[in-house]
Amino acid sequence: MADEEFVRRTGGPAWEPYWQAGRRRELRFPRCTACGTWRFPPQPMCAACGSVDSEWALASGEARLLSWVVCHPPVLPAWKERTPYVVVLVECAEGVRTMGNLVGAGADALRMDMPMRVDFAPSPDGDLVPQWRPAD
Repeated sequence: MADEEFVRRTGGPAWEPYWQAGRRRELRFPRCTACGTWRFPPQPMCAACGSVDSEWALASGEARLLSWVVCHPPVLPAWKERTPYVVVLVECAEGVRTMGNLVGAGADALRMDMPMRVDFAPSPDGDLVPQWRPAD
């Protein structure tokens, strides 16, 4: 494998609806159709009620910031030109937690519990993926 080649770790077939939604600029998470509990990462069974029935439901795209880290070299070759970059951990309004890169601001603008909003930006392979920006 060449140093420049980027191979996305997709999470397997269970994650495909997540990546497909991102390509449409949609944020979707699995939601139990029996009890309505949101879950992420994708799981075969609802932890709340045990049902195996779920749908990939459209999320609000609103979240609050829980934590962040600034990534500096050394990083994977595909990310070298992007350093330093910020990765954020957010809790979505639906209750699920997810991570993504920060767009539209630098680390100095971040504050714990600040409102965040989903955005979509290309990953090194050019595919649109969910990212996060300050809501204000």
